[in-house]
Amino acid sequence: MHAANDPQSSNPSAKLGDTLRWAFELDQSPALAGAMWLTQEIVPHAKDPFEAILAPSTSLDALKELKNAYKMLRTSGMSAAERSLAARLYAATIAAALVRYKTQISTQTPATLQRAFADLAGDADMPERLREIATLAIDMTHRA
Repeated sequence: MHAANDPQSSNPSAKLGDTLRWAFELDQSPALAGAMWLTQEIVPHAKDPFEAILAPSTSLDALKELKNAYKMLRTSGMSAAERSLAARLYAATIAAALVRYKTQISTQTPATLQRAFADLAGDADMPERLREIATLAIDMTHRA
């Protein structure tokens, strides 16, 4: 088999199919492009930011790194849609750390976190499991 056609090959051209597939998928949602790139740098096996945040295998340290990456993207994103998505992902990483690891990874005030979690939980454009983790985080911050 030619190296370019062998999926196990270390030849860079062997990755072209995956790269093109990724580019076409991002064309469907341009706001996701920056978040996808940052996510795959931190959690390479994740297919998207949502999976990275929700996967039980994502460590607390990885959630902290994702939070910092999305925090940066929240202010530096190229479009309002990208910044808005980054804000949701930022809140989701904080919620995931709180729910899964019982750890606060943000210095935001409880009231600010409550608003961010409520906005995430109420956003019908976000995956249901992400909205559920936000709801659980709201409950946890109420009890704290």
